[in-house]
Amino acid sequence: MQFFWGGALISCSNGSSSSDDDDDDYGTKIYSDSVTFSETPEQIVSAETLADLSIKSLTIKVINVNYSGSDDWWFTACSDSSWSNEVKLEWQSGEGTSSLYLATITDATAIAAYKANGIYIAGTDSATASVSVFYIEGEAEESGDTGEEALIKSFTSNTGSASFTISSQYQLLVKYETVNSASKVTITISDVQTGTSNGDWWFAIGTDSSTWKANIEYDDTSSGYKLEISDISEYSKGIYLGGLEGLTGTVTVSYE
Repeated sequence: MQFFWGGALISCSNGSSSSDDDDDDYGTKIYSDSVTFSETPEQIVSAETLADLSIKSLTIKVINVNYSGSDDWWFTACSDSSWSNEVKLEWQSGEGTSSLYLATITDATAIAAYKANGIYIAGTDSATASVSVFYIEGEAEESGDTGEEALIKSFTSNTGSASFTISSQYQLLVKYETVNSASKVTITISDVQTGTSNGDWWFAIGTDSSTWKANIEYDDTSSGYKLEISDISEYSKGIYLGGLEGLTGTVTVSYE
């Protein structure tokens, strides 16, 4: 299996074949059409279509990809044109144009945002594909999202950055639903200034606002602090940033 990264968000590859015969597994179909993708999110399902539905889960399916360019394939869904509640479509099966990609959304907060704003998709510019959307009726479950505003709110090409000032508590760096399908998350810290701090510098990540998980160590090769995370499931409440109170700088998160 070969993986590629490109455009604004998604990884993809090729494998064995798939068929529309499995559509019943995804729930009730509410959208199906041929789409020409853009790197800017565009609405395919309106809020009005979703507003009165009781939704336990949403599934977005992409198949029959046709692309003559040389850029890497990627596909993603989000709840508005600003990439909110973005979720990448992962390769499932198929080879070449028959490759199948899926994303399933189950978190109640994210589903509420999709119902309020509609479903938007983006992908490799000028690629065309068959896109379908399904839902399963029921009540969605909360994922544990605290409702806090993350330091990094948007990502481009799987990377986002923000300025920070370390406070007395761990701050939400990135929401879990943003990176929950990633195989690896890399956190780097640069341009550190002492600010109002007094003491030895240190940075760490936590699983909530008060729980330490791992130190972000100084990395000689990048002249900054760096940490790689491979088990994203441990951060179901989000990835939190902590350190010596008063330090300022820039934090960057990238994921594959």
